[in-house]
Amino acid sequence: MLAGGLALKGGTESAGHSTGSADASSVTETGGPRAARKDSPTPEPEKEKDEKEKQGEKDADAGGGKRAGERPDPDSIPSSGPGTFATADGGGDRVGGSARTLTYVVQVEDGIGIPARDVATEVERILADERGWTADGKVGFRRVSGGSSDFRVRLATAGTVDDICGQYGLDTGGEVNCNVGQDVMVNLKRWLLATQYYADDVTSYRALIINHEVGHFLGHGHEGCPGAGRPAPVMMQQIKGLHGCRTNVWPYDADGRPITGPAVG
Repeated sequence: MLAGGLALKGGTESAGHSTGSADASSVTETGGPRAARKDSPTPEPEKEKDEKEKQGEKDADAGGGKRAGERPDPDSIPSSGPGTFATADGGGDRVGGSARTLTYVVQVEDGIGIPARDVATEVERILADERGWTADGKVGFRRVSGGSSDFRVRLATAGTVDDICGQYGLDTGGEVNCNVGQDVMVNLKRWLLATQYYADDVTSYRALIINHEVGHFLGHGHEGCPGAGRPAPVMMQQIKGLHGCRTNVWPYDADGRPITGPAVG
């Protein structure tokens, strides 16, 4: 786990990892964004525009947020959901090395007001970054929307994250993320609010969530701070403190050198 403490309910850490860096049963896809129309747009009646704007406000409220760039009210973020997911449609190009290409889907829990496609765009950007896991020149990623996949990135309410992670003996306590089986479970609260160290840069914290949990899926364990003033490894549980390290959300630096620290049991 990256940003959160790990407590076992009776399972072993090999069963999964929980983090506040930020796999379970199959889900039923409830739908995805419609394809954009290519014909020329026609002016919308004012009443229809008003209704769409109101619906947009409802969606923002459901997702715990207001508008882009505004910090959401923590009390407005739903703590539980139906446990069903919508899968982002479309797919992406392969990024990274070809020695090991991992496919993944991006799913968002129904009813939280965040389009699956928007989350997929962020996840694709993170996994394609030259400072990400592909910097080793071996691993590659490709997003898909159907069929089998190697892992799933799933944004869900705290209650649903707790339920799925708990099936593997992990106690995420309504606060942190986890990787169990093929699932990278992302706590909605962490996705929207980050943590104290990243409160002013939620976008970067989302990279930390994805890189940490995908790092667990790739087989990386927890690491500690390598020394005062040095960048914190992404496999460090940064939510528990930086211990003298500087914030960092990438497994490699801009020159392709791995950012690591001592192993933590």
